[in-house]
Amino acid sequence: MKRNSRFSYNIFAEKNFIRNFILYFKSNIVPIILVISLAIVIIVPMFYSYFPAKLNLKEGDVSPHEIIANRDVSYIDVVKTEEQQERMAESVSPVYLLDRNKEDEVFAGVDDFFSSLTSILSSKDDEMLKREKLLDFFTNNTQIADFFLYEPIGRIEQFHQTLKGIVYKLMLAGVRSDKISQTTQMGLEAIAELDLEEEEKELLIYALNRTIQPNLIYDKKATEREIEKVRNAVSPVVITISKGDVVVKEGEEITADEVKVLKALGVIRTRDDWKVVLSIFAFTCIFLLLSFIAIKRSVVVNPGNIVKKTAEFAIIVSIVYIVSIFLDNISPYLVPIPLLAMLVFAFFDFPTALTVTLAFSFLLSFPLDLRSPIMFAVIVSSIVSMFLLRKMAKTITFLYAGIVGGLSMSFIALFIGLSSKLVFKQVGLNVSFGFINFLGGSIVALGMIFVMDHLFNEATVLRLLELGDTGAPLLRELLTKAPGTYQHSMVVSNLASSAAEKIGANALLARVGAYYHDIGKMFHPYFFTENQQAIPNIHDELTPNLSKTVIINHVKDGIHLAKKSRLPQEIIDFIATHHGTTVVSYFYHKSKESNGAVRKSDFRYSGPLPQNKETAIVMLADAVEALAHTVSNPDFNKIEEMVNSIIKSRVSDGQLNESDITFKDLAEIKDSFVRTLLSLFHTRESYPESDESRNG
Repeated sequence: MKRNSRFSYNIFAEKNFIRNFILYFKSNIVPIILVISLAIVIIVPMFYSYFPAKLNLKEGDVSPHEIIANRDVSYIDVVKTEEQQERMAESVSPVYLLDRNKEDEVFAGVDDFFSSLTSILSSKDDEMLKREKLLDFFTNNTQIADFFLYEPIGRIEQFHQTLKGIVYKLMLAGVRSDKISQTTQMGLEAIAELDLEEEEKELLIYALNRTIQPNLIYDKKATEREIEKVRNAVSPVVITISKGDVVVKEGEEITADEVKVLKALGVIRTRDDWKVVLSIFAFTCIFLLLSFIAIKRSVVVNPGNIVKKTAEFAIIVSIVYIVSIFLDNISPYLVPIPLLAMLVFAFFDFPTALTVTLAFSFLLSFPLDLRSPIMFAVIVSSIVSMFLLRKMAKTITFLYAGIVGGLSMSFIALFIGLSSKLVFKQVGLNVSFGFINFLGGSIVALGMIFVMDHLFNEATVLRLLELGDTGAPLLRELLTKAPGTYQHSMVVSNLASSAAEKIGANALLARVGAYYHDIGKMFHPYFFTENQQAIPNIHDELTPNLSKTVIINHVKDGIHLAKKSRLPQEIIDFIATHHGTTVVSYFYHKSKESNGAVRKSDFRYSGPLPQNKETAIVMLADAVEALAHTVSNPDFNKIEEMVNSIIKSRVSDGQLNESDITFKDLAEIKDSFVRTLLSLFHTRESYPESDESRNG
């Protein structure tokens, strides 16, 4: 039963996985199509680079036309590498182990030899028996036996010491087990130089041959290890062909070395072609997977804009990739990775830009054969530029980031050039190209961002700076038609941007969102208190229900106007959420006085609620600014109490439930609001007028 239930569970789990996968695929069909299209854009040039027109050529064939390298390529010449390894292996000396015990054995053998000889000669045997013993001792060498039959014992001891001296020198030099005959020959040569009778020399030679032993024993395993170590230490013989080099001239017979180059370039079909295909596919999939994960995790991406964001990413990567292929023909220092980093940063965020830049750099290293030092230089300098852009408040910051990134790139390029001992002209070109890459990339990025901002209606930093200009058309119109609302929006923007900066939210987005949050009031400006200066209150002539309708409709009117003016969705969100689903309290209570059955829900805004910290801050700032005007003789305690009441009412009403704002954030927002309002309500001390001023 357990086995069956577990099996059933697995089936259901598998079905759920498949169902979820199908739902995910359907909900993300457009982004997936865009990613697949991007993969095609990337893979096709890679295949063209690695698999040009294939030729059926082999060693000895005549080249039908001139073949030029279409890219830099380096490959290991296996045959030449093995030849080099063999030459080095042959130079390795055999390894011998010194056996010190052998020296003692040899000297003991010499002592025993002469001791035995002395014993025979000093015995009291008769002459015949002594001769028989000497013949046996010298293995029937009658010449030596007869010569030493009457030799004095003292003379034998001299021969003993002489041989020990010769053996000592031989053993000290080392007697190799595989070359004992050469060592013996050296001993014989030493004996031959002695001033002795031939029979005496024969004695020493006989004794040497009987006693000498090797003290250096050949170690086969240690020798093999040394040979292997030397072979492994040999650097591979790398053949490098530069892009544009003529590999084979037309009509020339193709050599074995040229066949290797053509295989490395992919001109000749090989059995390993499938490995390159698999590598290209794997590199591309890894890049797209990492990038898509980074995009999905980006703070600026949500289900509502995932298609737009994926399209932006596909366009950016496609343009940069195609440009990279062309610029690499001039210099690898011109590959526009900085442009990619700046564009992804502008349309997404720093973590996404960092991930995409790193992944794209490694992807480009495959078809463009970018060397590690160049990749390092470009990546580090791009990160420097992105760090500078994080606090961007002006368009000029892009150029500043380009200049600083370019200087960083130039410095690293100079270091690489000098350490690689390149000629001065090439070093100068690399330094110049590195700087141009970043400065030019920042200028091109500004142009592309401007175009894509308006094409996709994006709220990038540059677009926000453009919309945040108080001379922007909608803001000028707001100032003209609803000057009170305009002033209210300016104060709200100050409150919101200061609070956003304090809690680490996007202060620029909060400021610009606050500028436009009330643009819907331009349709009926005099229905709102801030625009009723010097005129009667129009609501005195209207029913509470009608007044409520006009007041609530300013949100819908604002959304309509924002869409008509093609404001980014991020700005429209401020208009839609700045009242959330709060109640128009004044008219609700006024209506309830005459109709006790009135429903509070009829006097609520339709929402939606704020979805992020920036829109939540503007909601609070809008309410705080409006209520601040009702505080008489404002001081710190009164303002703090008023701000606290607004925040508590919004929290208790659930208006902040869908935003990611925390209670810690709310405490800091309150503190920021109080400080900002105190500075706004600050009044001068009154001073006694002088007589001159009173009279004049």
